[in-house]
Amino acid sequence: MDNKRRGAVFAFLVVEAALYYVVMAKSGTVVWVSQFSSVVLCFAFSLLGVKEKNCFIPLGLAFTVVADYFLVAHHPQLRLWGMLFFLGTQCVYAVLLHKENTGKGFLWFRAGLCTLSLVVCLGVLGSGADALAIVSLGYYANLLTNILMAFCRFGKRRLFAVGLVLFLLCDTVVGLQVAGEGYLPIEEGSFLYRVIFPSFNLPWLFYLPSQVLIALSAVKARKDYT
Repeated sequence: MDNKRRGAVFAFLVVEAALYYVVMAKSGTVVWVSQFSSVVLCFAFSLLGVKEKNCFIPLGLAFTVVADYFLVAHHPQLRLWGMLFFLGTQCVYAVLLHKENTGKGFLWFRAGLCTLSLVVCLGVLGSGADALAIVSLGYYANLLTNILMAFCRFGKRRLFAVGLVLFLLCDTVVGLQVAGEGYLPIEEGSFLYRVIFPSFNLPWLFYLPSQVLIALSAVKARKDYT
């Protein structure tokens, strides 16, 4: 990695660290503006690596930007649209990972896990299983599969694999929060309620680092993966 590229990485990390501080420590409009700006910056930074690698990670981050527009910048939130674009993010990453893992085993695993998620959704929620719940569980199944595949290529995809794990932690918290608000109400004041609704922004504790690592994985030279 040449000095110019190192300088770009350093500047990117400094700006993202400043935005992370605002997201975690401040309140009000400045928070959602910083949240959305941080994701847009990750996408823009990932474009530096298109010639070295391929377009899949920048494309996935582009889907992420649109998802966060609906979930962060748009008021009121449009959760279904946000989750549809997040599902698109994981589908893009799936194409990348299936190109590197050419066996059909992961295709069958992905199909089976998506089917299982639908069955569980309908079985647990019954008539309460709306489009948001179905899309969210399908997204979650694809994210889990992508994590497994990324770790199978860990020597090449270290940053990407860790980024996806942090992505999963964020979405697990968000899923529990959404479930606690309507699908499977959680008693206020209970231990689980205090864990998933702390006094700070728990989802973004994981989410912004996840996107930073994924963006970095698009820019790092091939030699840095091996």
